[in-house]
Amino acid sequence: MTSSISLTGEQQGHKVAAVFNTEIHARGAAKVLCGRTSVTDVQISVLSPGDLHQGSELEPDDQGIWQTLVRAHIGLGAGGAVAGFVAFLILSALGIGFIAQNALVAASVLAALGLMLGLMLAGAVTIRPDHMPYLIKTQSALRKGKYILAVHAANSQQLQEAKSLLDSWNVKTVQTI
Repeated sequence: MTSSISLTGEQQGHKVAAVFNTEIHARGAAKVLCGRTSVTDVQISVLSPGDLHQGSELEPDDQGIWQTLVRAHIGLGAGGAVAGFVAFLILSALGIGFIAQNALVAASVLAALGLMLGLMLAGAVTIRPDHMPYLIKTQSALRKGKYILAVHAANSQQLQEAKSLLDSWNVKTVQTI
C-alpha cells in the first residue's frame, strides 16, 4: 500500500453543488444520488434560503482548511528553498562568473528567492481559488430563493459520479477541482 502526502488537509476537498427550484426536488435528488452513486447521505447537504449556517454547510471542513494552510506553506516553502539551492548548484557547475565569485551570497539569494516563490504558491493553494465560483454561485442562488444540493465528495471518482448524474437532470451545477 502506498501512502501519499497531500498539501491539502481537507477530508472532502471535492465539491459539486446543484441548484433546484424546490426543496422537494433537491431532497429527491439527494436520495437518488445516495442510491445510484458511491456518495453517502453524510456527504450530501440540502440548503434552503433560510438556513442560518449556509457557509458551514458549503465548506464544512474548517480544521482541514487550517491544515492546508500549514502543510502548503511548510511543504512548498521548503521545496522552493531546495529548488533555489539546486538552481545555485546548476549555475555554479556551469561556471557562471557572478555565482562562482560570490558563492555564499548567490546560494543564499537563490534559496531565499525559491523560498519566497514557494510561499507565494502556498498562498494560492491555501485560498483555493477553485472554491470561489462554487461559493459565489451557490450563495447567489440561495439569495434568489433557490435550494442547493451540495455534495462533498471524498475523491475525484465520487465527484465525477455525482456530477454525471446531476448533469443528466439538466440542473445548473458548479464544482471545485
